[in-house]
Amino acid sequence: MALRFAILGAARIAKPALIDPLSENPDASLVAIGASTRERALEYAMTHAIPNAGTYEEVIARDDVDVVYIALPPAGHCEWSLKALEAGKHVFLEKPATVNEADARVLVDAAKKAGKRLIEAFHYRWHPLFRRAVEIVQSGQLGELVSAEAEFSVPIVRNAREFRWQASQGGGALADLGCYPVSWLRHLAGVEPEVTSAHQDLEPDGIDRRTTAHFSFPNGLQADVICDMDPEGGRKPPRLELVGTKGRLDLDNPLAPQYGAELKLTLDGQETRETFPRRPTFAYQFDGIVDAIQSGQPVWTEGADLIANAAAMAAIRRVAATG
Repeated sequence: MALRFAILGAARIAKPALIDPLSENPDASLVAIGASTRERALEYAMTHAIPNAGTYEEVIARDDVDVVYIALPPAGHCEWSLKALEAGKHVFLEKPATVNEADARVLVDAAKKAGKRLIEAFHYRWHPLFRRAVEIVQSGQLGELVSAEAEFSVPIVRNAREFRWQASQGGGALADLGCYPVSWLRHLAGVEPEVTSAHQDLEPDGIDRRTTAHFSFPNGLQADVICDMDPEGGRKPPRLELVGTKGRLDLDNPLAPQYGAELKLTLDGQETRETFPRRPTFAYQFDGIVDAIQSGQPVWTEGADLIANAAAMAAIRRVAATG
């Protein structure tokens, strides 16, 4: 039986992350859209040919919805994920899953209690580019991991509607951008980091414009995270550099390889370069989530991993605040 999805939040991200890949998957259907007002939901439904529209509450209460995709600003994730889980729905929610570690633990506990899935939308993780990077690291070709640098910096337009510049909505460079390099490094290291230093450039309302942090992993890896919503010089391609005792791995655009990406592996002074399909990360992610929910198989962006990424970001904030 096809999984029946509903969207909470009339957001731009919903089209590439759910509407487009769902249209290509025969095992899923889109039932409804919920927005802050019924009028906004109706407008979105008409634009995207969604059969039903209503408020958040109305959509969550529907008997013909199996999975709720939450595309709200981060500040609303915990409240509406809890309500969806309590209503007996699986939850697929945009990153960052929560604004703090405590909420992450609350949601994971609620999902276990409800017997439902709670999956964070780290779409990069499903793409062949990152799967290949994990394969290389786990094969031991790089030797012992020594150092790494991961950066995602992109200009975010400042306006009254942009939640990324609003502390009350759970915005900020670390939450919106930094969650990715934090996740990249954790996945490749295979262990959880200690934050040994961190700095945040804060706006008057407390939102972080730029965050940098240094991770020290138990396996000896020393890594730097950089994220900036107003980078000098403008947009920078997302990047990840990983150095081991036997070689080096460079990922150009691990975030969205569909727009062009390259994996460069350097061993004994010899470089090999690999390119990857232009199929969107979102399509791989959606197919994987549908299969996981239908089969009951766990995935890497739920449960303990969801909590651990929230915990790493919380540690960055604590260290930055205390110096």
